[in-house]
Amino acid sequence: MADVSDDDTFTFIPAQIRLTPFDRRLKELRELLEQHEELSKQPNSERRLAVLEYRIRKAKERFEEEKRRDGDDGWRRRRDVDSWRSGEGRELRNSSRRKVRDKPNEDLSHMTDEQKEERKRDQRADGNFVKRREAKGAAAADIQAELIVRQQQGNPMTNDPTFGMF
Repeated sequence: MADVSDDDTFTFIPAQIRLTPFDRRLKELRELLEQHEELSKQPNSERRLAVLEYRIRKAKERFEEEKRRDGDDGWRRRRDVDSWRSGEGRELRNSSRRKVRDKPNEDLSHMTDEQKEERKRDQRADGNFVKRREAKGAAAADIQAELIVRQQQGNPMTNDPTFGMF
């Protein structure tokens, strides 16, 4: 008989536990109370205890506020919408908010500052090219085709191996 644990068809994916704002406030309050308990056992800690008691009082206020919100259906509905927008519904929501473009802006985080500046100059040059062609009365379809060819070829001067040597 074959060992069931050797079966590769099943993979264990641990569940991602998301704490609600109520749970986060409760956790924060419990941690502060534990700190207070440990600090109260130490001698000469009145000043730190006073600061900690102030933080505990504020944490209790935040906890009570979350407790009140937790019972409100309107708050829960808004939080569900927010969590959907930040999670699985993010791409759908962002695409529905775009008026002109179909795709999101290009991710430039991998580029250096010099590369970003070069990209900006290239975009400006392309814009100037389109304006010059429009001023000459070229058709929009022709301009787009020429622009695509121009972008694919790049700047012919920079392709020259002696460019910038002198």
